[in-house]
Amino acid sequence: MLKRLIAISLIFISSFAAFGQDESTILFYKFDSPFDGEIEDQSQYGNIGNVVGNVEFEEEGKVGGCARFTNGTSISVPLSDSLNPEETITIEFWIMCDPIPAATYWRLIHKGWVGAGSYICGMDNNWMTLAYTWDINNMANVRTDANMANAAVEETWQYYSATYDGEKIILYIDGEVAVQTPAQGEINGKFEIIIAENFSGLLDEIRFSNVALNQDEIRAHMEGEDAKSVDAVNKLATVWAEVKK
Repeated sequence: MLKRLIAISLIFISSFAAFGQDESTILFYKFDSPFDGEIEDQSQYGNIGNVVGNVEFEEEGKVGGCARFTNGTSISVPLSDSLNPEETITIEFWIMCDPIPAATYWRLIHKGWVGAGSYICGMDNNWMTLAYTWDINNMANVRTDANMANAAVEETWQYYSATYDGEKIILYIDGEVAVQTPAQGEINGKFEIIIAENFSGLLDEIRFSNVALNQDEIRAHMEGEDAKSVDAVNKLATVWAEVKK
């Protein structure tokens, strides 16, 4: 009996983590069901997103459903202690951008840019060509960027990831290191988070972590955990049935 209880506990923990409910995940928008006015946070912290304008739910995203944005639509996320780590963060999401006009800069995700203690994930077709950008501006107003030209592919799903560990920032595209730059300082300015300001296209599986994930962890998120979650739930039901015998 004891072995069975231990097994069910381990499977429960595995299943819980597989849905993004670990301590380091501080926001997780999956967009797997229709929404109206608010976006449910799948992390344990309950960081609800507020829909601005007509953000549309689409049934066929990269993983389950997704959100479609057009110019003038966005999601605002109020500042919370859980969303304001000082020197370590990871931001990840699937993106399929519409054709990008010339002289365009899209703010994909940002917090208070360009105030002290802010950051921005962007797409630049103005100063650079079809670039993904990752910039921080620390509390001392020292700005650092890790930007990669000719990285964005229009109308194609790509996995964007950005990390900061207090020593460097790294931009990953599709699980591969695109560019890294030395960086330091705190980024805990008191600003709300804005998702998809002046952006046209699809976003899916938006995840924030309060640690700088490594490449293997980012690839694991990119490859998806839904199948593992289903397996864990099935095993949980099987073990529970055995325990009750």
